[in-house]
Amino acid sequence: MYVHDEVLDLIGAWALDACDPDEAARVDAHLRGCATCAAEARRLRSAASWLAADRMVPAPPALRHRVLAGAHAARPAALMRTLLGAYAGQAALLDRLLGAVRADDWTRPDPRHETLGGVVAHLAGNDAMLAADLGLSVVPLPSGAPAEVHAAWREQSRVIVDGLAGHQGGLDQRVRLAHTGPPPLRPLRDALVQRAFETWTHLGDIGSAVGRGTTTPPPEQVRRIVDLAAALLPGAVRGSDSGDEVGTVRLVLEGAGGGEWTLPCGRGDDTTIYADAVEFTRLVANRRGADSLSHTTAGSPAVSTRVLHVAATLGCD
Repeated sequence: MYVHDEVLDLIGAWALDACDPDEAARVDAHLRGCATCAAEARRLRSAASWLAADRMVPAPPALRHRVLAGAHAARPAALMRTLLGAYAGQAALLDRLLGAVRADDWTRPDPRHETLGGVVAHLAGNDAMLAADLGLSVVPLPSGAPAEVHAAWREQSRVIVDGLAGHQGGLDQRVRLAHTGPPPLRPLRDALVQRAFETWTHLGDIGSAVGRGTTTPPPEQVRRIVDLAAALLPGAVRGSDSGDEVGTVRLVLEGAGGGEWTLPCGRGDDTTIYADAVEFTRLVANRRGADSLSHTTAGSPAVSTRVLHVAATLGCD
């Protein structure tokens, strides 16, 4: 799915023949197998023809190379923009909600972090861990008024967004993921998905506590959350303490962000789990119990139950 997201960001430039050779090759290869992106590419190429873009005189190769090199140096990679934008978008929604929270709401109880102020402090701490791994500034977390904690979290989020806008380390850089146990090392791309996911989760926690309801992330974010969970689940299942032998598990998720994922968990019998994609992300966040998740199973019900219970442990708190 990362390739799909990257191509979506590049199609506009591709339609105007503004991609470098490597980017153009990735787009061409993806378009041959993705009907959705191919249709969008045809639409944009048609629009470009109305702008007479297809009749422009090609630039001399040396000039083209210099212009593209300068453009690439001035902007982050397409996938970095996508993942960073998802995190920044969820942070902006949470910041807006926190700005409307009344002073007495900050002390409302929270089952995981004592109060709503504790939720924001927890989130700030996990953001600070990523900042530290990237060599960015770590904003000290004050022990004073909740408004000061809110300001520190907002500043830490800004440091990450601004710092990664020109990041040269790439999305494969290994960083720690937030976790209830020892933080696992994963690529930066996974950490950014997790930061958007956790911010959305706590946005829902706080929104529910103050009577503002919950939100659902865009389908592409839902799909990236499931991608990350699917990458983590096989190892977590193999490491769980249970006598049930788990083989290959297929996740078939419906609704916004849905799709199919194949999880090679072991050598037991194959099992397929059918559920709603957004509800599955709530399970992964441990905001939906495995026993209460509406789902059906083809194969072993015991394996399905084990996998869903393990999925509920993948969250950050």
